Amino acid sequence: MKRVRFSVHRTVGEARLQEGLLAGSGLSVEVRGESLAPLSGEIPSTETWVELWLPEEEVERARELLEELETNGEKAARAVECPGCREENPGNFELCWSCGEELPESPRPRLRAVS
Repeated sequence: MKRVRFSVHRTVGEARLQEGLLAGSGLSVEVRGESLAPLSGEIPSTETWVELWLPEEEVERARELLEELETNGEKAARAVECPGCREENPGNFELCWSCGEELPESPRPRLRAVS
């Protein structure tokens, strides 16, 4: 089974988060370079980056999962007003957290005050 480098991360934490998502979805992820991370500053920083490797046939599924995660994050950053109780909900909710009514599909952007 041929493995290919799927992604490169500056920190072990970033790599492990993505590895957890992919492995939790049944993909065969291999983390490489994690042991060099503590040497950052002693050797060139690009040498301490952590890589995720996958079997070639799993790369497309991994990309789909990350795209889905990004889309869900964008939805969560929006607000949806419940048509029943008018309570504000995160855009990735399907039901109102307050009254349980089904929420509309198209969330509105969440506006924040800038100071």
